Amino acid sequence: MSLATPPKLRRLQEALYTKAKQEPAYRFYLLYDKMYRADILAHAYALAKQNGGAPGVDGVTFEDIETAGLELWLAAVGEALRAETYRPQAVRRVLIPKPGGVGERPLGIPRILDRVVQTAASLILQPIFEADLEPTAYGYRPGRTALEAVQEVHRALCAGHTDVVDADVSSYFDTIPHSELVKSLARRVSDRKMLRLLKMWLKAPVAEQTKRGGWRFSGGKRATRGTPQGGVISPLLSLIYMNRYLKVFRLRGLDRRYGARLVNYADDCARPTLLC
Repeated sequence: MSLATPPKLRRLQEALYTKAKQEPAYRFYLLYDKMYRADILAHAYALAKQNGGAPGVDGVTFEDIETAGLELWLAAVGEALRAETYRPQAVRRVLIPKPGGVGERPLGIPRILDRVVQTAASLILQPIFEADLEPTAYGYRPGRTALEAVQEVHRALCAGHTDVVDADVSSYFDTIPHSELVKSLARRVSDRKMLRLLKMWLKAPVAEQTKRGGWRFSGGKRATRGTPQGGVISPLLSLIYMNRYLKVFRLRGLDRRYGARLVNYADDCARPTLLC
């Protein structure tokens, strides 16, 4: 059961979306101060808890936080954001089997504190970038599902498109270039504090547990690519970057040139083609 968005937060999201939709060139400059609002952090925590998941590198669980006192914990997170002393810790990496049992996929597990702050950022940024996303994108968007993407392909076939080209971007999350992603973010966000926060998450090191029980670290400040698959903010960042290509496909008239309808879900694309 999904959690209801608090009315005050919902009004903020509606205002951000409306502004972004009405002014496609507008850059938002007052966003970071929303990050430490008590209602936003409380809802972000509730969403993070609902999603569950294992603890990060610090080993802290939801039970640990609530035993020590959730209100005090949220207040401390808010103060760290307000004072700009918050720093993300390394993302714990585990390998999980891919669907079908062929190979493994790396999954990043941030600590709960980082998941809550990333969720708060997503609550603020999602409505802004949602206004810009192509209608052909279905993955990681509120109110859209994988089934709807399949139904869109089916409608294209029923309309006379005879071939389907299915493409999967290899290691998409791991190869998103930071410099180009930040440019995409900066087209809508001029708030330096918010951009700095996003850059810190991109530069967070990855920690893998060794057989001896220690940690092996990679990435960090020298990393130039990738956003951890499993990070709360990563789906939104992947959408924002992929939108560049979906938009070019439409604006350059490639759909008309090839008689194609492009349907995208996360790092998968299907292109039903009409053969003349």
